[in-house]
Amino acid sequence: MNRKDSEDLVRVGPGTVMGKLMRQYWIPAAMSSELERDGAPVRLMLLGERLIGFRDSSGRVGVMDHKCPHRCASLFLGRNEGNGLRCLYHGWKFDTEGNCLETPNIPGNPEFKRHVSAKAYKTAERNGLVWVYMGERQEAP
Repeated sequence: MNRKDSEDLVRVGPGTVMGKLMRQYWIPAAMSSELERDGAPVRLMLLGERLIGFRDSSGRVGVMDHKCPHRCASLFLGRNEGNGLRCLYHGWKFDTEGNCLETPNIPGNPEFKRHVSAKAYKTAERNGLVWVYMGERQEAP
């Protein structure tokens, strides 16, 4: 085995050979008990990606990129409120699927939020664990 083959086997970040393979499977991300309803976001690191996890007011779990798509502020510092996570910087609010719910700093343009989303991943809860699917397929296995 040469150096490149060794590197390909151990690197799992975005765009790597093993990273692409590992993203095709469900990955355990956190204990379900770590994500409290309307509780503070939890920092997660999966396959070299910095993510945040949270549980909204309805009990749904969301796992998404830790950066707000607006100005890249950390959503870890955000507020979990009313079925969404609100960014501390400009107040944009995202649901568990990454859909933008509110953009209070852009008044008079209610359609704008439909064109914005945070990078979110599919989640499932089984046996006390939160599982995340990071693959590119529309339908998770």
